[in-house]
Amino acid sequence: MRNWRTAIPPVLALICIAGLAWSVNRLQQIDPFARFNPLYAEAGMGNVLVRFTETEVLARQFDRPLWRMKVQRADLSRDRQRWLLDGVREAVLYDDGQPLWRLKAERAVYEGASRFLQVQEVHLQGKPVQLYCSQAIWRDQNRELQCMGIIRGTLRDGMFTAQALSYLGKEKRLVAEQVNLSVRTAQSPVAFLQAEPPPKPPEEKQTKTRRVEITFQRLEEQQGKTRIGEGLTIRDGDTVMTADRAEQDIEAQVIHATGNLQVTDPRVEISADKLTIELKEKRAVLEGNVKILVKPKQSEEQSTQPVSEETRSLKTEMREPVQITCDRAENLYQKKIITLTGNLKMVQLLKEGGKTRTLTAQKAVYNSRTEQVQLIGDVHGVDEKGQELTAPEILVSVKEGEEWLKITQPGRMVILVEEEEEEETEQPTTTQQPSPPPAQQGQR
Repeated sequence: MRNWRTAIPPVLALICIAGLAWSVNRLQQIDPFARFNPLYAEAGMGNVLVRFTETEVLARQFDRPLWRMKVQRADLSRDRQRWLLDGVREAVLYDDGQPLWRLKAERAVYEGASRFLQVQEVHLQGKPVQLYCSQAIWRDQNRELQCMGIIRGTLRDGMFTAQALSYLGKEKRLVAEQVNLSVRTAQSPVAFLQAEPPPKPPEEKQTKTRRVEITFQRLEEQQGKTRIGEGLTIRDGDTVMTADRAEQDIEAQVIHATGNLQVTDPRVEISADKLTIELKEKRAVLEGNVKILVKPKQSEEQSTQPVSEETRSLKTEMREPVQITCDRAENLYQKKIITLTGNLKMVQLLKEGGKTRTLTAQKAVYNSRTEQVQLIGDVHGVDEKGQELTAPEILVSVKEGEEWLKITQPGRMVILVEEEEEEETEQPTTTQQPSPPPAQQGQR
């Protein structure tokens, strides 16, 4: 009897193990995925574990959604590691549980082992950008999006194309390579030393936009607050600007450009170390080794017409280009006022004879609306003849037909006056008969 009682615990343990094994077997038999396997295998879909139509697929990590899709068809592979999704009508990609990107696509593949979602022929919509790309990969573990192939879309203020684009979720950064951005803007062009036509009356004023093309080797946007461009080229009509790097504060609307900075158009060529554009203040500032070459606009008739003393004016004197160097140039382009300061020097090289005119001052202010230039501080000018003008301050009007120069403080002027030399009159000379020798006179 005692031996029988001691055998009860092992027997019960065996019964429990057998029951557990039977239960597992029954669960495997009632697995809905397992029941479809023979049917799909007979239909030539042996690698498909289960198929759903007109369904929604949601991927989660604990209680946080990673992505969600409404699709026409969803196939789960037999190893349960891959989802094949066709006809993605609506999808959402999440960043820390918050919707980040919305998309539509023809098809998508989700690899469960490597945790990435591959989408083809996709239309993406996010906060900073809307785009189309031929292929995109979303890595839900680190929330990174990569777009490849054909990429085109809109980025806040214009349409763009790119060769590569990626979003780094942890850093909240959007990075694009080889970007061509085309924007339409009604803002005035930022040009230096250019007189704009007078504004039209309000009843005639019409808002017009123009196309501005911007290309980058690399474009990066950080958290929708800062935009950084490298290898920058801007084409605004005939104006072309290049820089190694430009950084824009999107909220403050301030742009800083540095490195091989150059601006060219038919009227002016500019180079400097740094350019700052304050869009709200309508201000552009050049700093450091500022060089400005002003090329006055003139017609062919004006360029070939000789200048006489009767037709000479300040306008005709400015036919030749002027090279300006200074430390700082500020353009209030809405008020049309340009200010040059710091080691200011203007040099004009004349075609005839290769002579030059030079002007130095501490400061120059040009108002293109009134067409007046104010020169301030140790103003010293020398023309091609060597004539000089020195004054503390000079005000000049270059408006055609109303040219004048005003000096209100004591100054100094050196003028070279050409004097005509009087010709000496020659007295008529009379030929005298030679006198006879003394001997002959004595004989008479």
